[in-house]
Amino acid sequence: MALNWLSRRDYSEAQLSQRLARQGGERADIAQVIEWCKAENYLSQQRFIEMLVRSRVNKGYGLNYIVQECRLQNISREQVQQCALQLNVDWFNVALKLYKKKYGQTEVTEYKDKLKRMAYLQRRGFSNEQIQFAINQTE
Repeated sequence: MALNWLSRRDYSEAQLSQRLARQGGERADIAQVIEWCKAENYLSQQRFIEMLVRSRVNKGYGLNYIVQECRLQNISREQVQQCALQLNVDWFNVALKLYKKKYGQTEVTEYKDKLKRMAYLQRRGFSNEQIQFAINQTE
């Protein structure tokens, strides 16, 4: 079963373990299957992190959002940051592209509108510096 799932997409160790447990697998058997999959390079935590970071960046999510999502998979902030460095992710550019896609070249007319735009970018996982950069570049 595990190979069937892994042939379709990458899984984190936690995801695969949960799926196997839902199918009725015993804890010791699950650990053995996961170790075998890792040894045969069918299961790679690093490959999963790269896939997840690339996917979320392409969808316009920031580092904080990705870290929060990875926390559910028992993946540390450091692992995500290291992966983002290897992929040369420019978080400022990602924030700017998302801002332009959402708001175009429309100007901020009042403070309430600016707060709304800032909150949108913050929910998407961008830092205050990245949000300010995106807003200031379009003004």
